[in-house]
Amino acid sequence: MKNVKKLTALLLAGIMSVSMLAGCGGEKEKTQAGSIAAGTEGAASAEAGLTYNGQDVSEPVELVMYYIGDKTEDEDLVLAEINKILKEKINATLVLKNMSFSDYSTKYALTIAGGENFDLIYTSTWAYYQSEANKGAFAEVTEQVLNDYMPLHKENQAEASWGQAKIGGKVYFVPCNMANVSANAILIRGDLREKYGLDRLETEEDLEEYYTAVSNDPDSQVTYAYDASQNNDTSKAILLQAQNDWGRMEGALVNYVSYQYTDDFSADDLFWMYGTEEYLEYAKLMKKWADSGFWSKSAIANSTDVKEAFLNGTSASYTQNLGSVGAVASEIEESHPEWKPEVYDLFPDAHRFYAAYTGDGVAVLANSQNQARAFMALDLMKFDPDLYYLIRHGIKGVHYDVTDDGMWKPGPDMSKNNYGNGFSWGFKNSMYDMTREGTFKDQYEIGEVWKAKAIEGPTTAFSFDDSNVKNELANLQSVYTQYAPLLDLGLVDDVEKTLADFNKQAEAAGLQKILDEAKAQVAAFLENSK
Repeated sequence: MKNVKKLTALLLAGIMSVSMLAGCGGEKEKTQAGSIAAGTEGAASAEAGLTYNGQDVSEPVELVMYYIGDKTEDEDLVLAEINKILKEKINATLVLKNMSFSDYSTKYALTIAGGENFDLIYTSTWAYYQSEANKGAFAEVTEQVLNDYMPLHKENQAEASWGQAKIGGKVYFVPCNMANVSANAILIRGDLREKYGLDRLETEEDLEEYYTAVSNDPDSQVTYAYDASQNNDTSKAILLQAQNDWGRMEGALVNYVSYQYTDDFSADDLFWMYGTEEYLEYAKLMKKWADSGFWSKSAIANSTDVKEAFLNGTSASYTQNLGSVGAVASEIEESHPEWKPEVYDLFPDAHRFYAAYTGDGVAVLANSQNQARAFMALDLMKFDPDLYYLIRHGIKGVHYDVTDDGMWKPGPDMSKNNYGNGFSWGFKNSMYDMTREGTFKDQYEIGEVWKAKAIEGPTTAFSFDDSNVKNELANLQSVYTQYAPLLDLGLVDDVEKTLADFNKQAEAAGLQKILDEAKAQVAAFLENSK
């Protein structure tokens, strides 16, 4: 909160000033401000003299921004409040457009290339930052841009974020100002664990014992120990990657390439995870669990979300990132306290990595006619506290409220504008982020341990440019979709034969070319990062 007060004072003190033309010779500025509402002449005078950080913003502009995600029910209400502030401070009005999660992968590049007139777009290491920047789609964020249009970023943005965003020594988007630990945890029913006389979970073997007990209990009232849905990616992140202390690649490589973390990591450490002995053993374990009835034989076609399955009582566990499982645990404490939810980190000795600042952000389009104003808007939307809370939370008293001790809690209409919706991702800022009231105890404790030990992984800021291997990646994705979910869920008759077929088909799809390209780009990235 000290930062908030400091920054608010800074804003009020004069980062931008309003100089109104004199209507009556001896009247003070305060009197002029009070008379603006008297007519359009006064308003025009105020607009004519408006500046931000010494830059003229007297010409009104409309800024169009694309984000990835679904539009909330109350987005228009929130946007109206945002525009009141933007209009007052930089004489700009924001228009929002979105690409849904179901179609952004096909629409993103086409939207940029299509010639539509817009100014801002969400981008990140997983959302085409490097490939679009390499095409010249985004305006460069230079030192002059920061000096002239983004004084709040120059003063407050994490220095490491700019380094992570560099491509060829230049920055082409404004990263978020928040780096969270990226790792998964598991949520179970404490009441069932106690019913079976089991100790709190510490290992993979403990989890298997819990799953076995649930599966053998016809009176548990749950359908499956883990009601898996379509794939097993979230469990794989724990039981394969965390267990073996593997680092994770992002973007187009996320499903395919890993590395064993070491202090002297090099590009040669990258490997195809499905060609390892570790994956073979993992796949055999998943078959054992599937054959034991821990999840449905038709899990591959299950359309029920795993989270919803846990909430409605058909699943005895839920695996996802720590924030998600913690939020569900808090919800269960309200709706079913008798379930006694518990969250676990089964591999506390594994390295924990910060997600990159470049995991979220916003770029200004290179062909925008309003680049200066767009950069100013970004400056305010992340570092003006009033704007930040509108963007991340919504309208105070409606979508959220703040407790006396500075935590946030849901408002009566939070469901109409959820905290952290897609529009807000690019503006994440740890300076202003508040802890949610009633944060689940296990989530908080695990999170504190992770934060204390977290490091920046060697590829955290790396963004893969798939331009040279687009066809191979498309072919590999087709093969991956055919084999990986079935192996991850143990729904195959012969693990070794199926995995061998998978690897053979992957090689035919162009796996080696993809690996070679990944290694070459990572090697260049590491060299440029020195």
